[in-house]
Amino acid sequence: MTPTESTADGSGMGPTVLELRIHGIKNTPPAEMLGVQPGEVRADQADEDGGFYVPTVDPPDPDDPARPPTDIRREGYSWGRLSRLGSGAWLVIGQFFIQLAWLLILPFGLSNTAYWTRRIPDQTGRGRWSSGRGAPALRVFALGLTLLYVCALASVSLSMVGAQCLAGTASCPGLPGWVTEFFALPEFDRRGVRMVVLALVPLAGVLLLFVVSHRGRTRYEAAIFGTVDKIRNARRRINDEKPRRPLSTGGFWDFARVRLPSELYHVAATLFLLSVLIAWDDVFAACADPGDGLVPLRCFELPGSPLAGKWWIALAVPAGLVGLVVVVVRIILDTDSSRALGDASEPERADRALAIDRHRRNVVAGLVLAASALLFGYAGIVVAAPDRSVNYIRTPFIGLILAPSIVLGALVAIAIAALGWRRLTHPGLFTPRAQAQLRLWTWILVPLAGVAILLAVVIVPHGALPGPVSMAFYVLAAVSLGAFLLIVWLAPRRAAERIRQEAGGGETTDAFATEGWSGTGPAVLMMLALGAGILLSTFLVLGTQCWLASTGPVPVCPLNGGDAPIATPQAFANFGGTVPVLAIILVLVVAAVAAARLASTPLLTTPPTRGGRPLILPVARYENGVVQNAGAEDKLAVRILHARRTAGLVHRGEPILGLLAFLLALGIVYTVVLPSSLHAPALDLALPALGLIAVVAVIAIAQNSATAQERPISVMWDLMCFLPRAGHPFAPPCYAERVIPELRDRVVDWLEADIVDQSAIRGGDRRSPEERARDEHTALTTPQRRKVILSAHSLGGVLAVSCIFTLASDTQERLRNVGLLTYGTQLRAYFGRFFPELFGPEALGVFPTRGPSLRARDPWLSQVVMDQQRTPDELPPSGSKPTLRELLTQPDGVTVAWVNLWRRTDYLGFPDFSYGHNRIDRGADEFGPARYLVQIASHPGYQSSAQYMTALRELADRLRA
Repeated sequence: MTPTESTADGSGMGPTVLELRIHGIKNTPPAEMLGVQPGEVRADQADEDGGFYVPTVDPPDPDDPARPPTDIRREGYSWGRLSRLGSGAWLVIGQFFIQLAWLLILPFGLSNTAYWTRRIPDQTGRGRWSSGRGAPALRVFALGLTLLYVCALASVSLSMVGAQCLAGTASCPGLPGWVTEFFALPEFDRRGVRMVVLALVPLAGVLLLFVVSHRGRTRYEAAIFGTVDKIRNARRRINDEKPRRPLSTGGFWDFARVRLPSELYHVAATLFLLSVLIAWDDVFAACADPGDGLVPLRCFELPGSPLAGKWWIALAVPAGLVGLVVVVVRIILDTDSSRALGDASEPERADRALAIDRHRRNVVAGLVLAASALLFGYAGIVVAAPDRSVNYIRTPFIGLILAPSIVLGALVAIAIAALGWRRLTHPGLFTPRAQAQLRLWTWILVPLAGVAILLAVVIVPHGALPGPVSMAFYVLAAVSLGAFLLIVWLAPRRAAERIRQEAGGGETTDAFATEGWSGTGPAVLMMLALGAGILLSTFLVLGTQCWLASTGPVPVCPLNGGDAPIATPQAFANFGGTVPVLAIILVLVVAAVAAARLASTPLLTTPPTRGGRPLILPVARYENGVVQNAGAEDKLAVRILHARRTAGLVHRGEPILGLLAFLLALGIVYTVVLPSSLHAPALDLALPALGLIAVVAVIAIAQNSATAQERPISVMWDLMCFLPRAGHPFAPPCYAERVIPELRDRVVDWLEADIVDQSAIRGGDRRSPEERARDEHTALTTPQRRKVILSAHSLGGVLAVSCIFTLASDTQERLRNVGLLTYGTQLRAYFGRFFPELFGPEALGVFPTRGPSLRARDPWLSQVVMDQQRTPDELPPSGSKPTLRELLTQPDGVTVAWVNLWRRTDYLGFPDFSYGHNRIDRGADEFGPARYLVQIASHPGYQSSAQYMTALRELADRLRA
């Protein structure tokens, strides 16, 4: 038995401090996290997806920083497989489709992240969730992403395969022979039957996304150790309606904000849209232009209009549109979970009310889904019926000429409106009445611009230039959109200036300088989600076109499709043409910034260190706010300086992402707004290359599915899935819904070992809920022999902070026996700026930070100068709710059981409190352990530094004091 293993159950004296390590992104293996060899670790309360691990031996060198003191038990919590796991034991073909589905879910995860960048209000009560401004619109945005995929899949199956390849209007040598043979059968060779059968393809695609997301959710629920029940029992102590921070709200991690009804609504919307598409095509196929599929105005003139001649089919179109409206309304009504759920001071009554409300919502969603299925069945029957006018017609599929553009237009309009979700709702700048007025202007200007653009595009004949009426609508749209953007930009500034004048002068401050993208985070994330969605949809369409047009086993994607080229819907072709242009602009900007920053070697400030070797070329502060250049130095010093410079270059990611979102917005506006006559034909030259890229990507996914189960772009899932699903019901499940309760459970179990009668919990916990809540409160808030130090790296710091807030969800008192050691984290620099209500300065109890600069030699120059003007003992003002720093402050009111390590060579590590000297932040070695002097330390490797062990021992001493 090793020192780290002895008496872990609480018997005997043994270790009194639990060092619980939590890794960051990249799924660090347990052995590496614990500083031992792969065969020197064993699972302790873990399964195949993750859990707690302990080393079986200690490092042989007593001076090795990886060797813990004898009074410290070291454990590691592994969660990486929770966010990266594939589909499980499926056949290879099934695994391929599951892996492809995970890639397509990427935009859904980004939209879920956008949900949490909004202004999240404080929460009150049990089983309630108040979503705040913009949540209904974001849920509608999420529905639009699903419908965008439906349009892409329908473009492949209905337009390209059904209306072109199988109808003989396009040459498709790549189409499998069995498909052609199947639709050559007498029962399936008619256009109507063909379209009904092929309409099942986009429906199957949506159902696949539904199954992958719904099935994956069970892997993330905290079911192994019953921890959710423990949190729920502890919450029963609450008998007040006092507002709490979202992360301190009991049930934050076990309250589902998107449930089965949301999933059913998305499936129902898919059925409604497909009903509209196939019915519209069947009604107007014989009347439309056989060349481009456009429906002339004469087709709507009575008598003789197909609307009258096929009224029983045409009925499916308004019925489907009404169904889509009903789905949108129901999604909006179901966004907020705080209506009529009973009194939170009576848990049993609140639980019953919540169960009744959920049942009612499930029933309504089931009825809507049933109605959509009936409509789809009706449309399929009437469309599949023999009709001489359309049985063998060779007209392009009509329904998808405008549908993708309309969906894109609605999505980009919602994303633009999201620019004001934070900037126009700041409680310190605008009164509730002013916020209502600004909201009204948003509802007027943004829809007005959208309707004007739709009219401007629709009234322009195909191939013609915009006329005076169309140009008038374009001008109206530009004026409306420009007015809204001016309001978003100027209204907060005017309000801040007014407040300054009322206060008698002073300096006007930008209230959004310390928020991600100047308070436009929701819009940026939504635009990135929309960009990812339209990009993947475009790759899907162009890749299929490339595959169908190829004559051999290797896709060629010919520039000239021959005498019968395959046509793609204009929306996807237009956006595909802009992708290379947008990529070139982005690359040029990044290259210019990199060239400017790499032209010299700046002397960047470094944090003070405790323990171990001193830093090479430390810089305490910038004199007069100027970053100096480095002189002639030795080789090791030059390598250190270059590593600091390179890390600073990576720190500029936030403005680059903002530029990417802006470029994607331009590309989408170009796709939606400009008529076909103004489309640049030269852009089409890039479409075959994009199709080939798509095919190569699919081949790579197929190879990965045959050899591994890890999801594509696995690091993205680490970053996107740490917050609960609240935006898109098909978004990837939140691994933190299992991680946080398990971490909390382990902390409480360790601390309770000395105060709980072991016979009362042996063979099953027989304590009442009130007794468990009382023991937990005692273990957390009164001095105990046992202590816990949460040791968290990178994204693990977010998980550790979330765990601490759940420990304090039922109390305003300080946590007397819990410490926090973070390293290589982004709590203040990124998470605090992107999610202010969750991890912002008012939640962490730290000073706010401005965003990075593209131009400054130090991306954080303005913040460094500002922080260095503060004294080491200066603290941010306290609020009415305890912050993380205050929860970890010891009884003397000065000592804080929190240490954060960072270094300038870390491309993802930042100070958590301030760039100036303070009690929390300190430096770590910038090169590896003594036996690896030539290795520059960057993001990993903090735990092997001498500064780590110094901080660990110091935290243990602070908790014992």
